[in-house]
Amino acid sequence: MSEPARALPRPAPDVLRGLLVTRVVVVSTLLLSALLIQLTFSLWLPLAPIYYLAAGAYTTSLLSLATLRTLDPGANAVLQLLGDLVVVTGLVWVSGGPDSSFTFLYLAVVLSGTLLFGRGGGLVTAGLASVFYAVLLQLMQSGAVSAPRSGELPPRIWTRGQLAGNVVSNVGAFAATALLVAAASERLRDARLLAERRREEVARLQALHSSVLSSMSSGVVTADLSGTITFANPPAGELLHRRPEELVGRPLFETGLVWGEILDLERPPGNEVLRYEGNRTALGAGTYFGVTVTPLRDGDGRVTGRILIFQNLTELKKLEGEVRLKEKLAAVGELAASIAHEIRNPLASISGSVQVLSGTTPPGSSERRLMEIAVQESHRLSAILEDFLKYVKPRDQAIETVDAAGALRDVVTLLTHSDELSGRHAVTLTLEPESFALQADPGQLRQVFWNLLRNAVAAMPDGGTLAVAARTDDEGSWTATFSDDGRGMSRDEQDRLFTPFAHATPGGTGLGLAIVYRIVEEHGGRIRVKSAPGEGTTITLTLPAGGPGARTAEREGART
Repeated sequence: MSEPARALPRPAPDVLRGLLVTRVVVVSTLLLSALLIQLTFSLWLPLAPIYYLAAGAYTTSLLSLATLRTLDPGANAVLQLLGDLVVVTGLVWVSGGPDSSFTFLYLAVVLSGTLLFGRGGGLVTAGLASVFYAVLLQLMQSGAVSAPRSGELPPRIWTRGQLAGNVVSNVGAFAATALLVAAASERLRDARLLAERRREEVARLQALHSSVLSSMSSGVVTADLSGTITFANPPAGELLHRRPEELVGRPLFETGLVWGEILDLERPPGNEVLRYEGNRTALGAGTYFGVTVTPLRDGDGRVTGRILIFQNLTELKKLEGEVRLKEKLAAVGELAASIAHEIRNPLASISGSVQVLSGTTPPGSSERRLMEIAVQESHRLSAILEDFLKYVKPRDQAIETVDAAGALRDVVTLLTHSDELSGRHAVTLTLEPESFALQADPGQLRQVFWNLLRNAVAAMPDGGTLAVAARTDDEGSWTATFSDDGRGMSRDEQDRLFTPFAHATPGGTGLGLAIVYRIVEEHGGRIRVKSAPGEGTTITLTLPAGGPGARTAEREGART
């Protein structure tokens, strides 16, 4: 939009108040200066008109202040400017008209008009000041108005040409002041707008930066060259179990994210990007973190520190372990199928033949004893092959509604009355609730309970307590825990727990827990192990109430 068509800005109330205060200060200063000059130099000054002008200025200020909230700001500003022009014109008349030293005060009024209304308002104010000044000089030149005499000196005689030159020079000064102040004001306004836009942009970028860092699932930590933390986002505090403000100012090595054999904090960072993973006990037992370290640079590209981005990979590593376990089980399954088909039939023939031959040898002879051993070992090998077939080619599931708590109670009762337990063993059972219905194969469910109970008892050869508990959770699943205080397992033993032949109890085939894992997976459940050497073992079994298809449907729903 062009400048002439642009609407005049509305003066702000704060600017109008500032103009009021400035007027009162200037008028009071002039009045006091006149009094001091007269008292000090014993000069006669026409103070009566000055008093009237001061009173007029004070009256204008009071009137503008009283109407500041009720009158339109533009009208209030016009009232103040007109009052100022009248007061300045009167002061110029009192001080000698064209000889006055106060003509510059017109420039102050023009400055005020420009600041209040912009370039257009400044030019209008300059035009009014020119009219006021020219009319005053014309009246004084024609004798219609005479200036009060000051002292004994006669007033200076001005020709028409001199007066015209005086008026033209002052009008030019008024207009130039309006234009210059308007240009400076516009530049200042543009600079303020630009600064405001920059502040808003910086604030927006800071908010975006904070939102991005807060919304990340990864922890972000920055450190200076000495290894002191300078920033930590909220996820970093959650992963490190501290508030972000508590991390700032602490040494980086205290977080457990770095260790000397990988990241040397004494050496300044270069351009390399480090990525490493590790199981750090400082971050919690069994906690596995992945960390990426990059150099932190300032606006000039100089390296000022390091940026660490890290994630908790514990669950991911567990899933990777489960995938590797399933791959192992699949490979062992293929091998088991081949062995079962190749050995079972010849083994039955060998066992039958040895039994027939043993009938031809006298009882108690060494030959008879060797044949009996051969038959026993063939039976044991046959049992291993049967377990292989159950593991590799399980029978079709007969899914029905099963009281899981009741089935667990029956199997525990069977165990307590079997030869598996001795007088040094104790078994406790806690069921909450006493009955819980879920969809499962009753035979396979009892097999899972039996194998887990027997394995727990076998882990306590010298006796101990086996605590069995079952409860429901908020997701509608049923969870059973089997806790013994036996010898416990190391981390490597836990990783191989459900691998065939990894843990064979005396008289067992080494396939019991592998079969348990397969049955639980086929029922859509989960099985977790918590153990430590010398501290016993706790196995947690979770089964969905809806049966084998419930967990799969839940996962598919989560993906969509």
